[in-house]
Amino acid sequence: MLNYKIILLTLFLLLCRQTLSYAESPDKCLADAKSFTICERLANLGDDEALLILGFLYEKGLGVEKNVDIAEKIYQRLADKNNKEGFNLLAMLKENQGKKNEAIRLYQRAISLGSSAAPYNLGILYKYNSDYISAKKMFQFAITKNNSSNAMMSLGDLYFDGLGVEQNMELAEKWYIESIQAGNVIAITRLGMLYGSLEKYDKAIKYYQLAIEKGDPTAMNSMGLLYQHGFGVKLDINKAIELYQRSADNNDAGGLINLGLMYEEGLGVPQSYEKAIELYERAYQLGYADAQLRIDFLKKNLTRLNKK
Repeated sequence: MLNYKIILLTLFLLLCRQTLSYAESPDKCLADAKSFTICERLANLGDDEALLILGFLYEKGLGVEKNVDIAEKIYQRLADKNNKEGFNLLAMLKENQGKKNEAIRLYQRAISLGSSAAPYNLGILYKYNSDYISAKKMFQFAITKNNSSNAMMSLGDLYFDGLGVEQNMELAEKWYIESIQAGNVIAITRLGMLYGSLEKYDKAIKYYQLAIEKGDPTAMNSMGLLYQHGFGVKLDINKAIELYQRSADNNDAGGLINLGLMYEEGLGVPQSYEKAIELYERAYQLGYADAQLRIDFLKKNLTRLNKK
């Protein structure tokens, strides 16, 4: 199960702490587009936390034109001052650039300085490079050191999928529950998926509904699948489409793909290859690379139909 987005969520939560200025101004530097001017001013006054957020705003293009080079310089400036989160964000940027070894070194430096985010982030790097043993060690470290709810969930994922460990649904369930108890909303959906895979649909529905109430689009998509196929609920294509649409509206790749399939096949909606392609392209932009296969196939079909 994919959980790369959790890195970004962890980062966002880390950066969204309200930050008073260096001179104790009531202005607050937050990790959103509206805060760029405030963050820039506070950073110029010497507030390193505002500078950290300013780098993030440049990296993501929030409130300012996206400029990764400036973001990197800001993170490096902070790292040169032994700022632990400067090392952490610089590591994330290097990872996104495909510089794995450099990212590992920077994460390790951030960990040595006491970064609470870096151990989990390094675990995710190891996981997506198929080094599951190292990933497990880092998740366990993040749990022991920082009580990381994301690490609990990711450790549950390893047991769920049998990656680097023997598949063990009981341990996966244990870690998902502990993650939920530690406040991780996304783990609610993970637990629902676990129960769904075990065909314990009553429990799956319970947790999907709880996650949907909290706004998780992945749960909306998963619940839509139950309605589409009649698993644990009465088959209801219209309800499935409604849930897929809600998931897609929240930029969930799974919801976009499943809604695209409904348009491609004309299930509960008028058949439209154009609409399906639009949805698949959005999913592709979110990182779902396999969507390109459907896009290419449908574009060829459209070309053939237009020639008739």
